Order: sequence, then C-alpha cells, then structure tokens
Amino acid sequence: MTSRPHRLRGAVALLAVLPALAVLAPATPADAAPEQVAPATAARMSVAVTGRVVRFTNGRPARGVRVSAYDAGETDFLGADLTDEDGRFGIRVGDQYEEFGIYVRGARVGLQNGWLGCDRTLKPTFGDACTFSAAVGRIRIKAA
Repeated sequence: MTSRPHRLRGAVALLAVLPALAVLAPATPADAAPEQVAPATAARMSVAVTGRVVRFTNGRPARGVRVSAYDAGETDFLGADLTDEDGRFGIRVGDQYEEFGIYVRGARVGLQNGWLGCDRTLKPTFGDACTFSAAVGRIRIKAA
C-alpha cells in the first residue's frame, strides 16, 4: 500500500520539473525548428518543389542531374537538389514564393541544360520556359 507522503513527493518533484520544461519549449511556432512544429504549421513555413527527371528517349530515370528553383523573376536562387537513382528531386523554398522557374543542369552526366518548359522539356532561355507552383511532375531530358 502506498502512503500519501510518497504520492506528495512525486507531485512535488513533477512541479519542480515543469518550469524547466517550459524554458525548453519554444514560445511560438516561429521559434520552433520545423520538425517540432505541427504539420499544418510546417506546411505554411515552406513549400516543396518536387518532380522526376527522366531520359527523353526511353523514360528511364536520370540520376545526378542538378535541379534548381528560382523565383518567377529569375533573380532569387531558392534552392537546388540532385536527382536520386529514381530521378526524383525535392527542393524546399519559402512560402513567400508562389511561382518558380526550374533550371535543370544535366551536362555533368551527359544530358542537356535548360529551363523547364510547359511541355516538360528543357528550353534554352527563361523567356521560353514556364513557371510552376510546386509539383513539377515528369521532366523529359535529352542527351547533350
């Protein structure tokens, strides 16, 4: 049988720890690291630009291609990623950007470089390209 003083000591010990826990917890979601924030809040903090790069001729994944996101004005570099073995990439950008220009650099693996067009192929200039809002989809890339 447990005595009351024992229960009281446990409660006092818990109360002594609570102020320390309050100091460790972030004051607002903005103060928290993204992994500490609820998913809905984290989604407002950044946007993921995602897609897959495949070879134009056979549809196979293009590994090691650098994909970069720029703001729609082509002035601010927002981030980049290398495609994995499945040709997939993901770039986190701030939520203040609504549209992105996507530049694909495949020359290091024998493929073309260029801006992503509306038809999901690469174009030589930003003026010939389209802007995207997040999910880019399948990018078809040709040999250099």
